[in-house]
Amino acid sequence: MSHRFEVLDSLRGLCACAVVLFHFHTMGVLSNLDIVRHSWLFVDFFFVLSGFVIANAYLGRLQAGYSGWRFLGLRMGRIYPLHLFILLVMLVVELVLLLCGSGGLSTRVPFTHGRSPFEFVGSLLLLNTFGLTDVLQWNGPAWSIAAEMWAYVLFAVVVCFGGRRALPLFALIAIASLTGLWLWSDRALDATYDLGWLRCFYGFSLGVLLYSALGAVRWRPATAGAATLAEVAVVAACIAFVTLIGTGPATFAAPLLFALTIFVFAGEGGAISRVLNRPLPRLLGTLSYSIYMIHVFVQARLIDGLQLIGGDRFVRPNPALGGADWIVLPAPWSDAVTVAMVVIVVGCSWLTYHWVEQPARAWSRRLLADGRKAKVSRAESEAPTF
Repeated sequence: MSHRFEVLDSLRGLCACAVVLFHFHTMGVLSNLDIVRHSWLFVDFFFVLSGFVIANAYLGRLQAGYSGWRFLGLRMGRIYPLHLFILLVMLVVELVLLLCGSGGLSTRVPFTHGRSPFEFVGSLLLLNTFGLTDVLQWNGPAWSIAAEMWAYVLFAVVVCFGGRRALPLFALIAIASLTGLWLWSDRALDATYDLGWLRCFYGFSLGVLLYSALGAVRWRPATAGAATLAEVAVVAACIAFVTLIGTGPATFAAPLLFALTIFVFAGEGGAISRVLNRPLPRLLGTLSYSIYMIHVFVQARLIDGLQLIGGDRFVRPNPALGGADWIVLPAPWSDAVTVAMVVIVVGCSWLTYHWVEQPARAWSRRLLADGRKAKVSRAESEAPTF
């Protein structure tokens, strides 16, 4: 039976919240902390963790003859329904703006800024990570979900056809992906709509290799104190790295540091692990996919609302952000809006988790169940999306 790493789920939830803060621009203190402005790096934590948990749930099964098509069907049933739901909601918003006129509803012209019909089709087909255009498309963070799905395809092909050579092949994929990013990315690791698939393959492959290494080493600290010391050390290293390193070739080391962090926390033996096993962090872990997928849409509606209320006294375009809107309220008020935004995002995520994610997951499991109604382990049915 595959083990479910509850503490790693909680870490994923916290990283999702960090990405939420990264995408929200204000004049407040919270939005402008260096660690927040560099929190795009936590997407690579998702990729490494995804490779780790997918290997945990499926590597042995696929090597033993489990259907690669069923694996891909279950993964599609896990990630695509919410992706499609958000796309359709965003499409409705664009149509409303087009039919009614933006007026005071929004300062943006509908079906522009990465929301053309062509880009909608690309997002629908999970091609929005292959450089079809030179901007993020529709639901911006969904580039990583597209990359994830292609990583699942790669995983199934390598494991099902590679046999005992699967792990060496993943090592080669990690090296080749890193080399491709080094040669072709003009933003180092910060590749999204163009080379995001290479970035994902790099982190995902490291996660698969990490799972194999964890089984081979069987590392466990001798005492709870030693486990706590190791957890504190890697958390401090991650905070320092993300705070200090936001651009340039040094960012390529982030997935390696995140792999070490996952390795340490997989033991779940220290004081930080005990905190992460409490209800609130576990809730954030459960909702992490919804948090990640809906936050940009919720933030945009919040900014639209502030524009309706206060116009350019509350929201203005920022040339330093490529003309993106940012909240220009004084720092204390901006920080209050930021905290309220996070609470609203988590609340909306609870709704999409229960109304979209869970029903879709259950439906896909029923659809793909075999004639013997084989049981699906919790690790398999709830394997995280990143």
